Amino acid sequence: MNQLDINLARSCCILATEFHLRRTKLTAEQPYNFFGCSANYSTLKTNPHHMSDIMPEEISGHNGGLSADAGESVSIETLPTEILSQIFGYLDTLPPSFSIKTLHDEPRFDITSSDDHPLKASSLVSRLWREILKPVLFKHAQFIVRKHPTGSVMLSQQIKPFFDFITSNSLHAIQSFTLLVHDGGVTDNPQGEYRPNNPANFWFSLFQVIDPVDLLIVAAPEALGALTSCRVYLTEAWNFDCPCHYLRLQRMPETSTVRLVGAGQDKAPNVTNDSQADGLVGNTSSNLPSIISSGQGSLRSYHAKGPTLFAVRPWDKLLLNEGSFIKAYATYEFWLRKAPSVNLIGSAAPTDKAQISPTIRDMSYIAMFPMCNHFADLTENLPRLDRLYCQLVPRNEILSDPRKMVQVESEDLWMERNASYAALMRELFNSPPSNNYQHLKIFESGDAADRAAWGMAVEYVKRAGNGWKVGGDGVFVRRQEDIKPSEGETEEQPTTLSVNEPFESDER
Repeated sequence: MNQLDINLARSCCILATEFHLRRTKLTAEQPYNFFGCSANYSTLKTNPHHMSDIMPEEISGHNGGLSADAGESVSIETLPTEILSQIFGYLDTLPPSFSIKTLHDEPRFDITSSDDHPLKASSLVSRLWREILKPVLFKHAQFIVRKHPTGSVMLSQQIKPFFDFITSNSLHAIQSFTLLVHDGGVTDNPQGEYRPNNPANFWFSLFQVIDPVDLLIVAAPEALGALTSCRVYLTEAWNFDCPCHYLRLQRMPETSTVRLVGAGQDKAPNVTNDSQADGLVGNTSSNLPSIISSGQGSLRSYHAKGPTLFAVRPWDKLLLNEGSFIKAYATYEFWLRKAPSVNLIGSAAPTDKAQISPTIRDMSYIAMFPMCNHFADLTENLPRLDRLYCQLVPRNEILSDPRKMVQVESEDLWMERNASYAALMRELFNSPPSNNYQHLKIFESGDAADRAAWGMAVEYVKRAGNGWKVGGDGVFVRRQEDIKPSEGETEEQPTTLSVNEPFESDER
């Protein structure tokens, strides 16, 4: 607990004390107990962190004419919990793993770490404060799967202490959950073998204990493949520098029922750029075969043929960040290298089907200079989406790092990026649009900072947009009359897109 945290916690105490003093009409010299030390209000006012530093004068001013019983003593512990909860609410911020800038950067395992965590600091002041803060502290939780020296331990066994902790403290109202997997050989099989849909029991158990609307998995490609029951090609993984990937799934908070495919309206998002899509949840309600209850543990098998992770809840929004491909450009015939990647969307092969749920209508794909052959898996097998976001150029300083650019020709990077976007644009602006491109409503590029390339794309759309128009910086929006509804869908109406230790809270 550093000095800044201590000062912040003390300021909160002073604010609460000021309020309570005015309620109890304590005189200026009336003693009270502050962190176990006798003091009076005048002493508090002369403290460097007194109320005039954090409150307007008209609020922090003291009326010396107030009186109280001479023997009365006031402690910070006697403040009503409602007042303390209200004060602590001003310290509540989104966790670092919610930052779009962080999620779109090179993946790293310390995505949940932060030097700024006032709520955690405040929870160390007293047992009372910790009990008050627990529901807020663990509103955004995480669990770390570490590699065991004796071999892989079943995932269900590793996470059992977390489940026990959540249950014993009645912390089931968790909004977001981050799973950090350092063990590449993670398994939920007692023999440690890989089996199709191996982690099914784990995901069902997790969503029986908690019901987050935001799930982030940070794991190496092989571990991510095991957790999602998706195929991963690892033969040439040594050519790539991507220790972990991000997979983020989001859904709308459920208040009553979930509208499922074939029966309801699939609403279009009303956004102009990715910054407006930031937030806790995804954008659209999805179409599934029927309507089912939204109570905890009630959504089970509406998409039972797919992997359990995608079937356990009606996810609306997906983000996949595959990190950097740059290292592979230093190899011979780099364009033929096959990256270690979870195959979520399938391919042209009859046996290689899409794994993601049909409820997902908003997808973000981030990678640093992926090869065109790899990116073609997305362009040629685009799922049924309303919105697609792509970012293929890093926003950090990786291109200026000589360690990352050893024997890499920068021209090759830009050539592959241009080829990838060219393949996507051909499909996007094809007339008439084919396959799932005919349903796409919004396309956004995260690489509009390249003004020359973006300018050329804008001019092309203006001349032959085939139903598309510029909706903002990096954003193309299709005219409503040019969108073809899926079979069974009705006319769509726009809506708004809102977009540690093993079992400690996600640091804020």
